[in-house]
Amino acid sequence: MRIESRAPTRIDLAGGTLDIWPLYLFHEGAVTVNCAITRYASCVIETAPETSRRIVLVSRDTRRRESFASLEALNRARHYKLPLLAHLVRFFRPSAALTLTTNSEAPAGAGIGGSSAMAVAICAALNQLVSAGLRR
Repeated sequence: MRIESRAPTRIDLAGGTLDIWPLYLFHEGAVTVNCAITRYASCVIETAPETSRRIVLVSRDTRRRESFASLEALNRARHYKLPLLAHLVRFFRPSAALTLTTNSEAPAGAGIGGSSAMAVAICAALNQLVSAGLRR
């Protein structure tokens, strides 16, 4: 099985990060205005044969990769090269062996919501894989 998802990044027009805790506590009535742009974060999940239990995480844009013998091995790991990917896989707990590959068109640290968009793309793909039934 192959599942693909993507999410747009965004630019802030006003308010910046005032929607993030605890900053909004210091600015009563603050408003954040942003819009999506055509720079995407994407995720592809490919399941492996039923005889495998291996979980492989790949980030194309950061050129990082890590592999775990099973979901249990991923859960036991103390540190991750790709923590966002690993923690989201842990949350969704897929039963199938898989390779999860991400890519971001937004440069890391650009401040255009690349990691948030990545989390949305990964969650959408894992949600479909495990049939969690989560909605937007």
